[in-house]
Amino acid sequence: MPYRAFLSPAARLLLDEAADARPLWIVLQDGAATRSHSALDHALRLVVDPGPPAGVVPGRVNGEIRDGRRVLRTADRDVPAAVVGVLLAARDHTGVVPRLSCPWPERHLVAELAGLANPAVLSVPRLRLMLRRAEPDAARRPVVHVW
Repeated sequence: MPYRAFLSPAARLLLDEAADARPLWIVLQDGAATRSHSALDHALRLVVDPGPPAGVVPGRVNGEIRDGRRVLRTADRDVPAAVVGVLLAARDHTGVVPRLSCPWPERHLVAELAGLANPAVLSVPRLRLMLRRAEPDAARRPVVHVW
């Protein structure tokens, strides 16, 4: 399976704490300030750096606390694959199917569909397609919400 993420001990600890409050929400942090509903204030944040710096292992997920928020951070050139890997690793570690909240890119539909072929661009349709391929069982598949 090509979508793999390796959780650091700190990431495992953050996931364990977040799994107690069901459902397990993860908010995808984009480059801009994250707009989210107040119900997601205690959700984990996921930051994917699109180009791993030298010496960083792609697929490794680190956990940290920044400004009082719990953050999972990873780096990979294929951003949607990294997100899928983190969601599946979170599910496998906690036993809880995570729910991802992410922004819908404000692009023209043609540009959004063109993003299906570009691994550096987060395309919500590509992300959902990758999740369906990685987890055929809908009951075990992480759910993606857009705003």
